[in-house]
Amino acid sequence: MPETSSENKKSAKERQFPRHTWVFPFMSAVFRTYLRLGGWEVVGRENIPATGAFILAPNHQSLLDPPLVGVSCGRWPFIMAKAELFHGIVGWGIEQMGTFPVKRGSADRWAFKTAKKILGEGKPLLIFPEGTRTRNGELGAAEAGLSMLAHSNKAPVVPVYISGTDDAFSPRCKGFRLVKARIEFGKPLCFEEEYARKGDKETLEAMGARIMKEIAAMRDSR
Repeated sequence: MPETSSENKKSAKERQFPRHTWVFPFMSAVFRTYLRLGGWEVVGRENIPATGAFILAPNHQSLLDPPLVGVSCGRWPFIMAKAELFHGIVGWGIEQMGTFPVKRGSADRWAFKTAKKILGEGKPLLIFPEGTRTRNGELGAAEAGLSMLAHSNKAPVVPVYISGTDDAFSPRCKGFRLVKARIEFGKPLCFEEEYARKGDKETLEAMGARIMKEIAAMRDSR
């Protein structure tokens, strides 16, 4: 069946390269104020590379997680997010902050190519390794996409552990309220041995497992 006019417009919109617009400084200030009111703790910021490309890999609890990572790390990343979010005022707002859509459940070549370009230009990228928000508070397995991108670009991966954000905009608690958010940045994973090998299924799965292991270690160390 041929695409309708509205579908064509949506496809064109989704293929705009992500950008930080004039709205970005304002939205960033709003998020900082909101987080400070609830109590906001950042640990391990010194582990963020000062220059060059890297991938931020946080666990995922809430829609608050992307801006929390952004305002906490010092270098606001470009963010890969599910295409379903790109509607209405929410979709417009996240687009202004360097977020771009990925169609889940399919091989989204445009999203993968966009992510590779971001890393190729030496910029930070945020991807949730689990691919979706947790519904039971537990960590899930990593999907292959993050490992594929990291291996393709030989980019370091910074594991991130987030807690407290599941009290708002989460599957458990959908409403708005102040949250006591805590975020911890782990040491970058350089995967030198894995990058020296072919990026086959076994290698990518091992990378994903190591990322989730580091996130779990930060969770369990508290």
